[in-house]
Amino acid sequence: MTVFAVILLSPDSVLIRLVEEASPEVDSWTVLFWRGLLYAVGVSLLVFIKYRLKTLEEFKKIGRGGLLIGFFSGISTGTFVFAIVYTSIANALVIISTGPIMIAIVSWFLLKEKSSLVTWASMIIVFIGIYIVMSGSLGGENLIGDFFALITAVMMGFTFTLTRKYKDVNMVPVNAIGGVIAALIAYVMASKISVPPEVVKYIIAMGAILSISFSLITIAPRYMPAAEVGMIMPLETVLGTLIAWYVINEEPSTNALIGGTIVIVTLFCHSWYSTKLARDQLT
Repeated sequence: MTVFAVILLSPDSVLIRLVEEASPEVDSWTVLFWRGLLYAVGVSLLVFIKYRLKTLEEFKKIGRGGLLIGFFSGISTGTFVFAIVYTSIANALVIISTGPIMIAIVSWFLLKEKSSLVTWASMIIVFIGIYIVMSGSLGGENLIGDFFALITAVMMGFTFTLTRKYKDVNMVPVNAIGGVIAALIAYVMASKISVPPEVVKYIIAMGAILSISFSLITIAPRYMPAAEVGMIMPLETVLGTLIAWYVINEEPSTNALIGGTIVIVTLFCHSWYSTKLARDQLT
């Protein structure tokens, strides 16, 4: 389920760039509006297909906690778009891939969960990797995009930590709330919401990809340890960067390759260790 979700999500960043290339006059806020709206519609449709007449009840069950998660999800949906617009796809995906480390930090802050020495060591190594990636953007516009990517990772930390806190509640509808919040913010900020016909297919693809992939990612931790999910998530960084390289000829910088390798290897090793530790405790 997670592998399929990650593979499906990989072209998402390239679709944002394709909109930009097909119609440069389309504002980023406009893209965010349709992206958020179709994301909300898609998730709502998936919930309706599964629950039919109980759909409204499923939305009510998320409670205040779900609304808070939806807020963080909506902000991350917006900051992701601006990260892709203002920096390279490789930089953005590497920085966003630090989500598991952000989850550990937020869990320590919100839930008072103590992290192991291995996790703290992993955090230090990961932040060294991020510094290497971002150092290539110093003095340029890309640094703005790098910070948007970092905000996205932090928002994801809050989103997944709170989702785990309310793990007994079906939080898939939360994704629709996040889409609505992103769309409302974009509607206020956008100069216009109409888009030319040549970009409609890309925007529809974004909505479909987000709806299916994030619904699956939200469900997956019910059936496998979060650490195992974390082992799979960095796959998006690799695939997304390769797709960008192949489709729009965006070659990753040396800093992105070096820092990205450090981040991805560290995250994979940390998730592998966490999974092994959890299995040893069960046995």
